[in-house]
Amino acid sequence: MISLEAEKIFEIFGFSVTNTILTSWLAIIFLSFIFFRLNKNLSKFPSKFQLIFEIIFENLQSFLKSILNEHLSPRILAFILTFFIFILFSNWLGVFPGVGSIYLQKDHHHIPLFRSPYSDLNMTLTLALISVIGTNLLGIYHLGNNFLKRYLNPIGVLEIFGELAKILSFSFRLFGNIFAGEVLLTVVFKLFAFIFPIPFIGLEMFVGLIQAVIFTVLTTIFLKVALSEEH
Repeated sequence: MISLEAEKIFEIFGFSVTNTILTSWLAIIFLSFIFFRLNKNLSKFPSKFQLIFEIIFENLQSFLKSILNEHLSPRILAFILTFFIFILFSNWLGVFPGVGSIYLQKDHHHIPLFRSPYSDLNMTLTLALISVIGTNLLGIYHLGNNFLKRYLNPIGVLEIFGELAKILSFSFRLFGNIFAGEVLLTVVFKLFAFIFPIPFIGLEMFVGLIQAVIFTVLTTIFLKVALSEEH
């Protein structure tokens, strides 16, 4: 049975750690290991592994530059790429063996030890807040008072409501797609244990990629609007 609410696994100093938070921590640890591993082994004569990452990075950088043009700085590039990589890997982590299939016995109920991070609305809401607040902070950093003037005029209230709408849109779009995928895979695996679920796993990986791209592109477009002098 899939719960709409993430299940609590344990507590740390009164802070409840749910299975979605635990999975996101695994994603952070794994991605940090990959980053430090790549950074340590960088070479002027790249290996095939390094070459693949360089090609992916250069293509992503070119794509973002086509949207942001002169506004694309190393700080902004790091902000956007971190979003994309973390969302993509977190989405794909939801179909890894053990995620959703390893259970704990708690209060006479079986609860999954790991769940896809963004099948929890709290996680997608947090991500949306980081996106919207981050774009506004970068706007303030680059434009200063000129950026704040957008909210200090007769239509400033509409601007504020627009930012709130972004948060709700981001939160429910990502949550709805990932949670629906989790439900689909659970049902399919309950009915068919072998072979048949494979196309659905591929479908969910594709959906995870599309959702990461959509979230990243929308954040980039909102950032372009935030950095625009004319608004």
